[in-house]
Amino acid sequence: MVIERLWLRWLVAAGVLGAATWLNMLLQPSLDGRAPLLPYFPALVIVGLTCGLSSALMLLLGACLCVMYWWIKPLGVIWPVESLADALLLVLFICAGLLVSIVSAWAGRLMEKERLIRRRLNLALAAGRMVTWDWDVATGFATTAGGVHELFGTRWKTMDDMLANLPAEDAHRFRERYQYAVNAGGRFSVSAPMTRPDNGDVVWTQMDGYVTLDAKGRAAHAYGVTVDVTAQQQALRASQAAEERFHLALESGKVMAWECDPQGRYTWAYNVPMGLTRESLIGAEVGSLVGQPEYAQIIRDAAVSGDTVNVAQHATHAGGTFHLLTSLKPVKDADGRVRRVLGATVDVTELTAAQEQLRHENQRKDAFLATLAHELRNPMAPIRYAVTMLRQAQSDDLRQRAVDIIARQSAHMARLLDDLLDMSRITRNVIELKRQVIDLRAVVRQALEAVEPLYSQMKHQVSLSLPATPVLVDGDPTRLQQVLSNLLDNAAKYSPIPGEVRVEVAVDHRHAKVTVTDTGIGISPDKQPQVFELFTRLEDKGAGPSGLGIGLAVSRQLVLLHGGSIHVESEGAGRGSRFVVCLPQVEAPVQTAEERSPPAVAQASSSDRRVLVVDDNTDAADTLSEVLRGAGYETVVAYSGEEALARFEQLRPRAVLLDIGLPGLSGLEVARRLRAQNGDAPLTLIAITGWGQHADRQATAQAGFDAHLVKPIEFAELEQTLARLLDAAPA
Repeated sequence: MVIERLWLRWLVAAGVLGAATWLNMLLQPSLDGRAPLLPYFPALVIVGLTCGLSSALMLLLGACLCVMYWWIKPLGVIWPVESLADALLLVLFICAGLLVSIVSAWAGRLMEKERLIRRRLNLALAAGRMVTWDWDVATGFATTAGGVHELFGTRWKTMDDMLANLPAEDAHRFRERYQYAVNAGGRFSVSAPMTRPDNGDVVWTQMDGYVTLDAKGRAAHAYGVTVDVTAQQQALRASQAAEERFHLALESGKVMAWECDPQGRYTWAYNVPMGLTRESLIGAEVGSLVGQPEYAQIIRDAAVSGDTVNVAQHATHAGGTFHLLTSLKPVKDADGRVRRVLGATVDVTELTAAQEQLRHENQRKDAFLATLAHELRNPMAPIRYAVTMLRQAQSDDLRQRAVDIIARQSAHMARLLDDLLDMSRITRNVIELKRQVIDLRAVVRQALEAVEPLYSQMKHQVSLSLPATPVLVDGDPTRLQQVLSNLLDNAAKYSPIPGEVRVEVAVDHRHAKVTVTDTGIGISPDKQPQVFELFTRLEDKGAGPSGLGIGLAVSRQLVLLHGGSIHVESEGAGRGSRFVVCLPQVEAPVQTAEERSPPAVAQASSSDRRVLVVDDNTDAADTLSEVLRGAGYETVVAYSGEEALARFEQLRPRAVLLDIGLPGLSGLEVARRLRAQNGDAPLTLIAITGWGQHADRQATAQAGFDAHLVKPIEFAELEQTLARLLDAAPA
């Protein structure tokens, strides 16, 4: 170490001179005055190394004066040189002293430079989180520079110390590469995680080494550096994770990210759509692979203007049509020139198709609403005219005609509402099938009986072909009759008057088939797939009244719920149609006629036929009351829940027909209070409401109702329900 302060240098030089002179005085009596110059040479070396050349020269001058004064005769004289030998001795001492001083001072400067270089190296190693090491190839002992303990929590004395904290497979890999370098010379490198033994943290390291060989090709020296690359590894992993998320976003959103040069040629792309490959895209002009080279000109124009551009593309490739949305942005360098163009292309083919489908469905919805309004108005007009006829009628015949008109048109409206309710239940998957093993022949006969008035009115001829043996299926007879009635109804409406309809039941490969064939307007091949879609009606009008366009859709869903299928066949417009229903056949004993027939309806006991009718709709309550009176019942009417409770307390009727949607006190609450008020006495509660979902039926059952009927109600069904419940209740 070279002393920096000047005064301290002179002080050290003076002290070293005094110490050397004192040592010389102690030694010379033992040496008989020989070699008086010897102690001053180490002093020159010390001062030259620590204080520099000037201080060493001053020490040399002082040493010469001390030698002449104390050890050259005559002693005690400042200039005692009287012989040539003394003069030569003094000159030789000065020359040797000069040489020692210069060499020592030079060595001191070199040592100081080395110290500064080592300090800078340690700073660099610390800043770069690096450790250098040198290994003795023969012994394996190592010397290190840098903060080994600070970086890796341990100290390395051998190669094994460094490898001890690596995973076993990484340590083995390091030794293999090191051994290869020992045999052949050259560089070796390993990247591996290292566990700090002091705190258990994992430090990612990059170890690079080099082995030099001697003249005989043997390993002579190994040295290298170990770098803490944890931050870089974490950044790399974060970058990889971000890239994976970016790729996932592109793939999920069907987005192609790309880059091209200002001439419109692709230079990079990811997530290429339309079945193209990245290799075919690179170097090609934008749009050239899909026959639209004009898009490359859009790129070139954007590169000139520097503006962001949004483009909608419609491309055709590999037999498919694709709808694409592209956004591109020119990227400028420091000079303001466009060097590249970044872009993103989104495949919106499915979205466009969905939008088109939505637009189509919206049009169908609008058409359905218009049709619904038209179909509901149609029966309303004759009903209102019939009401006027009743008011003006002077004869019983005219009144009967008016009643028949109201009955027919109200039945038509009821069918429309039933179709709507069925479609709603099916789309919400809440329809319930009451399945049993039935003979399909009986269902077909019942369906024909149901449409017989329409066929008689339109003078259609029906031919029926049935197999001689039962055709058994597992199904809901009411719903299957509804399917066949829809098909027969359509066959009648879309056939010319008079027309011919053929119905055939057959068995084919363990499947029961019902075929309904007509001689009507037919269906063109392009429209046949649409006839079973919701709200679809043929443009060609038939001879009968049109519907809402949901009958066939309901029929298909009901057939599917039975595990069957339905399809249509037609040779075209004016060539008639053939609908085929196919159902799985089962093997089970046929139900007897008694089992299939509904139980006989017993008449309500004549001892007590008093009924309370409760409805906030005055007309509904009054008309139902009058109809019941005509059937032999004694009726009382209430128009609110509070009035119903009061009337019940006064009259104690045997049955209550109760609307559940009453204002104020609801029908459900009225039913609960009636049950509590009546105690154990017999009471029949029947809900009459427009709400017919499963949850509504559960609510009425929990409130104490015995039956749940949905408006509009066929009076025969109401009368049958009343009679059954009144007879079943204990007297």
